[in-house]
Amino acid sequence: MSDSTVKLCKGGDNCHEANHLCKIVVSGDMGRVKEIVKGAEYYCLNCGRAARSKENLCKPSKI
Repeated sequence: MSDSTVKLCKGGDNCHEANHLCKIVVSGDMGRVKEIVKGAEYYCLNCGRAARSKENLCKPSKI
């Protein structure tokens, strides 16, 4: 699959991973978001959000 055909994850019902940042932001749990983004080492190639752990992103890449 080329980069031009990658569908962007918009969180909510489109993301099925409870630990992904896009899903957590939609839930409104900003305290959890704050902990996840502190000391970010990865960013998501789909949404551009950053997180400390790649497990919290849909398509992570090292910063």
